[in-house]
Amino acid sequence: MEDTGAEVLTGIANYAAKATQMVSAAKNDIALLTQELDRRIYGSGIFTESLRRFVLQHSHTKVRILVNSTQVAMSNSPRLVEMGRSLTSFVEFRELQPARKQVVREELLITDGRVMLYREAPGDLEAKFYGQSPAEARLKLKTFDQLWDESEPAQELRKLGI
Repeated sequence: MEDTGAEVLTGIANYAAKATQMVSAAKNDIALLTQELDRRIYGSGIFTESLRRFVLQHSHTKVRILVNSTQVAMSNSPRLVEMGRSLTSFVEFRELQPARKQVVREELLITDGRVMLYREAPGDLEAKFYGQSPAEARLKLKTFDQLWDESEPAQELRKLGI
Protein backbone atom coordinates (compact mmCIF):
# COMPACT_ATOMS: atom_id res chain seq x y z
CA MET A 1 0.00 0.00 0.00
CA GLU A 2 1.31 3.43 -0.94
CA ASP A 3 1.94 5.72 2.03
CA THR A 4 0.74 8.94 0.42
CA GLY A 5 -0.72 11.04 3.19
CA ALA A 6 -0.20 8.42 5.89
CA GLU A 7 0.54 9.45 9.46
CA VAL A 8 2.51 6.81 11.36
CA LEU A 9 1.20 6.00 14.83
CA THR A 10 3.26 4.11 17.37
CA GLY A 11 1.86 2.21 20.33
CA ILE A 12 -1.51 0.80 21.26
CA ALA A 13 -2.58 3.94 23.17
CA ASN A 14 -2.14 6.12 20.07
CA TYR A 15 -4.02 3.56 17.97
CA ALA A 16 -6.88 3.48 20.48
CA ALA A 17 -7.06 7.27 20.69
CA LYS A 18 -7.15 7.62 16.90
CA ALA A 19 -9.82 4.90 16.59
CA THR A 20 -12.01 6.72 19.12
CA GLN A 21 -11.44 10.03 17.35
CA MET A 22 -12.43 8.50 14.01
CA VAL A 23 -15.63 6.98 15.39
CA SER A 24 -16.53 10.28 17.05
CA ALA A 25 -16.15 12.14 13.74
CA ALA A 26 -17.93 9.55 11.55
CA LYS A 27 -21.22 10.51 9.89
CA ASN A 28 -22.48 7.52 7.89
CA ASP A 29 -20.74 4.19 8.22
CA ILE A 30 -18.00 2.35 10.04
CA ALA A 31 -16.23 -0.79 8.82
CA LEU A 32 -14.00 -2.62 11.29
CA LEU A 33 -11.89 -5.67 10.45
CA THR A 34 -10.31 -7.05 13.59
CA GLN A 35 -8.76 -10.27 14.71
CA GLU A 36 -10.04 -10.24 18.26
CA LEU A 37 -11.62 -6.89 19.26
CA ASP A 38 -8.52 -6.04 21.30
CA ARG A 39 -9.78 -4.90 24.71
CA ARG A 40 -7.16 -2.14 24.90
CA ILE A 41 -8.67 -0.52 21.81
CA TYR A 42 -12.29 -1.55 21.46
CA GLY A 43 -13.06 -2.71 24.99
CA SER A 44 -12.84 0.69 26.62
CA GLY A 45 -15.89 2.59 27.78
CA ILE A 46 -14.84 5.66 25.81
CA PHE A 47 -14.68 3.79 22.49
CA THR A 48 -17.99 2.04 23.10
CA GLU A 49 -19.69 5.28 24.15
CA SER A 50 -18.33 7.07 21.07
CA LEU A 51 -19.71 4.30 18.88
CA ARG A 52 -23.06 4.42 20.68
CA ARG A 53 -23.28 8.20 20.16
CA PHE A 54 -22.42 7.76 16.47
CA VAL A 55 -25.23 5.24 16.00
CA LEU A 56 -27.83 7.23 17.93
CA GLN A 57 -26.99 10.70 16.57
CA HIS A 58 -27.02 9.97 12.87
CA SER A 59 -29.87 8.53 10.86
CA HIS A 60 -29.16 5.67 8.47
CA THR A 61 -25.88 4.72 10.13
CA LYS A 62 -24.25 1.38 9.63
CA VAL A 63 -21.56 -0.33 11.69
CA ARG A 64 -20.05 -3.51 10.26
CA ILE A 65 -17.65 -5.46 12.47
CA LEU A 66 -15.84 -8.41 10.93
CA VAL A 67 -13.94 -10.59 13.41
CA ASN A 68 -11.62 -13.55 13.15
CA SER A 69 -12.87 -15.26 16.30
CA THR A 70 -16.25 -14.61 17.89
CA GLN A 71 -15.27 -16.36 21.11
CA VAL A 72 -12.20 -14.19 21.66
CA ALA A 73 -14.10 -11.07 20.59
CA MET A 74 -16.82 -11.71 23.20
CA SER A 75 -14.33 -12.10 26.02
CA ASN A 76 -12.14 -9.17 24.92
CA SER A 77 -14.78 -6.50 24.42
CA PRO A 78 -18.00 -7.41 26.20
CA ARG A 79 -19.15 -3.75 26.35
CA LEU A 80 -18.94 -3.40 22.59
CA VAL A 81 -20.65 -6.74 22.01
CA GLU A 82 -23.48 -5.85 24.42
CA MET A 83 -23.93 -2.46 22.78
CA GLY A 84 -24.13 -4.17 19.38
CA ARG A 85 -26.71 -6.59 20.74
CA SER A 86 -28.88 -3.73 21.94
CA LEU A 87 -28.61 -1.85 18.62
CA THR A 88 -28.96 -4.68 16.10
CA SER A 89 -30.60 -2.41 13.51
CA PHE A 90 -27.36 -0.44 13.24
CA VAL A 91 -24.54 -2.80 14.29
CA GLU A 92 -23.79 -6.11 12.60
CA PHE A 93 -21.10 -8.62 13.49
CA ARG A 94 -19.76 -11.23 11.10
CA GLU A 95 -17.04 -13.85 11.35
CA LEU A 96 -14.43 -14.56 8.70
CA GLN A 97 -14.80 -17.80 6.79
CA PRO A 98 -12.54 -20.58 8.18
CA ALA A 99 -10.40 -20.58 5.01
CA ARG A 100 -9.69 -16.86 5.50
CA LYS A 101 -8.84 -16.89 9.22
CA GLN A 102 -5.18 -17.80 8.80
CA VAL A 103 -4.72 -15.63 5.71
CA VAL A 104 -6.29 -12.33 6.79
CA ARG A 105 -4.08 -10.82 9.50
CA GLU A 106 -4.53 -7.09 8.92
CA GLU A 107 -6.65 -4.85 11.10
CA LEU A 108 -8.43 -1.81 9.78
CA LEU A 109 -11.02 0.76 10.70
CA ILE A 110 -12.63 2.78 7.92
CA THR A 111 -15.12 5.58 8.53
CA ASP A 112 -17.37 7.06 5.87
CA GLY A 113 -15.39 5.25 3.16
CA ARG A 114 -12.69 7.91 3.33
CA VAL A 115 -10.67 7.80 6.56
CA MET A 116 -8.68 4.72 7.54
CA LEU A 117 -6.60 3.36 10.39
CA TYR A 118 -4.53 0.36 9.31
CA ARG A 119 -2.00 -2.08 10.72
CA GLU A 120 -0.64 -5.13 8.99
CA ALA A 121 -1.06 -7.50 11.94
CA PRO A 122 -2.76 -7.28 15.33
CA GLY A 123 0.50 -7.38 17.27
CA ASP A 124 2.12 -4.56 15.32
CA LEU A 125 3.01 -1.53 17.41
CA GLU A 126 3.03 0.67 14.34
CA ALA A 127 -0.08 1.68 12.43
CA LYS A 128 -0.89 4.07 9.62
CA PHE A 129 -3.62 6.68 9.69
CA TYR A 130 -4.96 7.87 6.34
CA GLY A 131 -6.95 11.01 7.05
CA GLN A 132 -6.54 12.68 3.68
CA SER A 133 -6.20 9.68 1.37
CA PRO A 134 -9.66 8.46 0.38
CA ALA A 135 -8.23 6.39 -2.49
CA GLU A 136 -6.35 4.14 -0.03
CA ALA A 137 -9.44 3.83 2.15
CA ARG A 138 -11.64 2.93 -0.83
CA LEU A 139 -9.16 0.28 -1.96
CA LYS A 140 -9.16 -1.40 1.46
CA LEU A 141 -12.92 -0.98 1.77
CA LYS A 142 -13.32 -2.94 -1.46
CA THR A 143 -11.37 -5.83 0.12
CA PHE A 144 -13.38 -5.49 3.33
CA ASP A 145 -16.64 -5.62 1.36
CA GLN A 146 -15.53 -8.80 -0.38
CA LEU A 147 -14.66 -10.46 2.95
CA TRP A 148 -17.93 -9.19 4.43
CA ASP A 149 -20.02 -10.58 1.59
CA GLU A 150 -18.50 -14.05 1.87
CA SER A 151 -18.78 -14.19 5.67
CA GLU A 152 -21.73 -15.28 7.78
CA PRO A 153 -23.46 -13.32 10.54
CA ALA A 154 -21.82 -14.04 13.90
CA GLN A 155 -24.83 -15.42 15.74
CA GLU A 156 -22.84 -15.79 18.98
CA LEU A 157 -22.37 -12.02 19.07
CA ARG A 158 -26.06 -11.31 18.48
CA LYS A 159 -27.56 -13.62 21.11
CA LEU A 160 -28.43 -12.28 24.51
CA GLY A 161 -27.09 -14.44 27.32
CA ILE A 162 -30.25 -15.14 29.33
